[in-house]
Amino acid sequence: MSGPSPHLSTKQPGHGMRWPAMGLLSASAVINLTNVAAMSEYGLGSVVLYLIPALVFLLPAAFVAAELGSTWPGGVFTWVHEAFGEKWAFCAAWQQWVQNVIFYPLLLSFAAGNLAFVVSPDLARSGPFNGAFVLVGFGLCAAVAMHGVRHASLFSVWSVLLGIVLPTALLSLLAVVYLVGGHGSAAPLGARDWVPPWSGIGGLVLVVGNFLAFGGVEVSAVHVREMRDARHGYPKAMVVMALLATSIFVLATLGVAVAVPRTRVDLSAGLIQAFETYLSTFGMRRVAPLIAVLFLVATLGTVLTWILGPNHSLLLVGRKGLLPPFFQRTNTHGTPTGLLATQAVLVALLALLFFFARDVNQVYWALDAMTTQLYIPMYGLLFLSALRLRRTQPDLPRGYRAPMLPVLAGVGLVACVLAFLVGFVPPKQLGVQNAAAYVARLAGLVLSLAAVPFVFYALRKPGWRQPPPRASHPGAGSGSRTGRPTPAKPEP
Repeated sequence: MSGPSPHLSTKQPGHGMRWPAMGLLSASAVINLTNVAAMSEYGLGSVVLYLIPALVFLLPAAFVAAELGSTWPGGVFTWVHEAFGEKWAFCAAWQQWVQNVIFYPLLLSFAAGNLAFVVSPDLARSGPFNGAFVLVGFGLCAAVAMHGVRHASLFSVWSVLLGIVLPTALLSLLAVVYLVGGHGSAAPLGARDWVPPWSGIGGLVLVVGNFLAFGGVEVSAVHVREMRDARHGYPKAMVVMALLATSIFVLATLGVAVAVPRTRVDLSAGLIQAFETYLSTFGMRRVAPLIAVLFLVATLGTVLTWILGPNHSLLLVGRKGLLPPFFQRTNTHGTPTGLLATQAVLVALLALLFFFARDVNQVYWALDAMTTQLYIPMYGLLFLSALRLRRTQPDLPRGYRAPMLPVLAGVGLVACVLAFLVGFVPPKQLGVQNAAAYVARLAGLVLSLAAVPFVFYALRKPGWRQPPPRASHPGAGSGSRTGRPTPAKPEP
């Protein structure tokens, strides 16, 4: 650990967020249970399929984000800006922001499936119900976000505890009692079953999806200056997040695998299926709706966390003159209202897919594939930035210095490249008949959306540059080439 960094402004002792709260806030961005039902198909083998992304992606990303976030507060835009300049920083911030537009409907449809399944399995598979739920759920989160970071962050932390940690612990306990009570497991639990079964190249897409199950580790970095002692606390928060995320993914997946046969698992409602099996066995089925509500709370907390971080990061981009003035609008609480309104329109358009889809599961998998392909390039830029900054600014005191950073960043880069390439393979769950057409459509979408920041950059005008908002999020004014906060006054 090096000495204090002049680039890092932290709260005075006795004020600000403690590192356990930051760890939970980070976990609320990382942990989502959308892949749990699908992963339960692999039974005990799912443990290996979680540990591989955790080792080659989550840990490198967490340590790299700890060094970057504790030295240059402000998030991914600031980090890439320091390393490669404005254009690529814009690209990274945009990729983080735009993948959310597709991620929100994916996550909210997961909550819709679990909530509806306790009423009727047919309702859980209803396209109009899922579409309407996406619209209402996002609207609620946007309304909370409009009141600023403080209230939203508090809700996000409690949503992790009540909606993810508590149900996962209960699910694990029920699974153990279920097995000890002599009930058979729906998934084989022999020594050989630790090795994941090979289901072809299409099955690898699910493993790639697990990389993004751990995505979001960088989002909480935008809150680093709200911490009590960011230099020491932020790395601790990353460790809490990594351990909590991996444990919850493994325990939740095994809880579903033990209770629900692989042929009967519903992709968006597998968790509540498992709870219904356990609770019915012990005569407590009436508790299932409460569990579904807790999953809803967790989902809303995750969506809210993602609304906060990337929107504030892209606001930073706009204030530097890279986005038209509309996207720089904020309210009195510093919430980026222009960006949030844009996301709301795009989410509403994506929600229409559920209304017209013949199969909700196919929409679910299509959204998952698009989210992965849009998000992975941002992580490639993150790892490259860490490597470059170690080379170009080796003597700058870091708030935290990641051990063996070249190795960590190198492993992370290789993992990102492989995951991106495999991500173009059609998932077997989609039942794609024309693989070439699928790849062409997905590649066209990814390239089109990735080109947007370069178009804005080419069309930028001097009048787009605005002074940083005084009431904005604490991280929204940082990101200069020196790493120091941009002054809250008009710049020459």
